[in-house]
Amino acid sequence: MKWIVKIEGKDNQRIVVLFDPLKEEVVFLGQFKPHNKEWVDFCEERYTMEIDLEAIQNQLAKVVKVMGERLKAYNNIAEGFTLLKLIAVTEE
Repeated sequence: MKWIVKIEGKDNQRIVVLFDPLKEEVVFLGQFKPHNKEWVDFCEERYTMEIDLEAIQNQLAKVVKVMGERLKAYNNIAEGFTLLKLIAVTEE
């Protein structure tokens, strides 16, 4: 079973919650959608099947925090590559 949790004010971010009864776990996937591309998993948190509302809220908050940190790194890398035009290796 699958649920999609939208993050207010962030149309390019979401959390997908998967319930896997055979593995007895709930998986929280923080996803980011780069411009004109498919959704990319940016973080994953797993929890046991014995989950309550408070645990769900804590996991969602944790995913948002971790995904935010990884998005900062992604944006820094993406910005750096927009500035790099040519890399030349010279022999001495």
